[in-house]
Amino acid sequence: MSGVRRRTFLALMGLAAAGCATETREGMTLWMWSGGLSEKSLEEATTRFPGLRPLKAGAQFKAKLMTNLAGRSHVPDITGLKGEDISAFFPNADQFADLKSLGADAFKPQYLDWKWQQGITAEGRMIGFPIDTGPTGLYYRQDVFDRHGVNAASIRTWEDYFDAGVAMKQDASMILNLRIVYNMAMAQSKRQLVDENKQYIGGDDHVRHAWDLAIKAHQLGINAAMQDGSPDVNAALTTGEVASMIGASWAAADLKSGAPDSKGLWRVAPTPGGAANWGGSFLSITRYCREPEKAFEVITWLLTPEQQVRGFLDLGLFPSTPDAFASPDLRQPDDFFGGQIIVDTFAESAKQVAVAYMSPWEPRLAQLFYDELANVETVGKPPEEAWRDVQHKARRIADHVGLK
Repeated sequence: MSGVRRRTFLALMGLAAAGCATETREGMTLWMWSGGLSEKSLEEATTRFPGLRPLKAGAQFKAKLMTNLAGRSHVPDITGLKGEDISAFFPNADQFADLKSLGADAFKPQYLDWKWQQGITAEGRMIGFPIDTGPTGLYYRQDVFDRHGVNAASIRTWEDYFDAGVAMKQDASMILNLRIVYNMAMAQSKRQLVDENKQYIGGDDHVRHAWDLAIKAHQLGINAAMQDGSPDVNAALTTGEVASMIGASWAAADLKSGAPDSKGLWRVAPTPGGAANWGGSFLSITRYCREPEKAFEVITWLLTPEQQVRGFLDLGLFPSTPDAFASPDLRQPDDFFGGQIIVDTFAESAKQVAVAYMSPWEPRLAQLFYDELANVETVGKPPEEAWRDVQHKARRIADHVGLK
């Protein structure tokens, strides 16, 4: 690519959402956040599809997109939707093209079924085409485990995991915080907080199970009670004060950047209790796109297995296409993880994730559970009181938004 062309491309990628308000309607715009798609893929796409203009929409991506959609002004032709946000757009699915009407079903066999289903509303309208996924694994310190005679290969259930934590708790904590245990246990469930019939089910057994697992970790004393983003987290992971972390595939990059001095000491094993997913995004076509067929060509080219391999190599975006898992470029030994080919662990997890219905109210309700678990671990709130309070707050929200 010439220097002039590259500078033009980078200038476009650097535009903030405020700049989008002055855009002309020539060509086709694609909104994305930093790190959402490989820039190499986007560069090539601008050559393959003349007139395509990738734009970074800046901070508060979801809010800005919703505002522009509501105002029907300066709406992009193609837009990214984060996995945790896509269900929030389901009530306004008519603002997006139904990708099935553009031929999406012909591509379905290439993608993970559970990920494909996440982009489809309860009414059957497909508004999201899969970009990446976030299969989870158990990141653990081999040196700390060895020192306590703990074999990670024998950890299959949450009970196994907790037993291992108890065995080493005089020397190290097993988990960072209770939210992680609850979140992972819920991610392993086929049911969440609201079902397809718009009924609040946050008091049912599957939620109580996830809650009780988190509380048990607290009561066993294997919880470091370090909140996400705390400056103490990286230090604890570096020294081995925290001996493991359950996280998505993308957390490997966080470990490498946050705890570089622990290189070679970490390994990855399957998530206790079964496969789960945390993260991953989609591309959508808005109803205001003048050339939806052309936009669909752009999307399907950007998200082929070959381009998804590029996304993993450039940004650590774990593919949503199983054919990409076998790529020699992905299956390279990782020195940070002692030469382990960690992609294999995450690939197996990705293949086994349960299909779960995600309602538009899920993020708002889930935050209530996170907040009350934080109260338990940081201020000593009695767990049963916290459970009653979260149910009361959740029921009030459910009634307010019209859930059963």
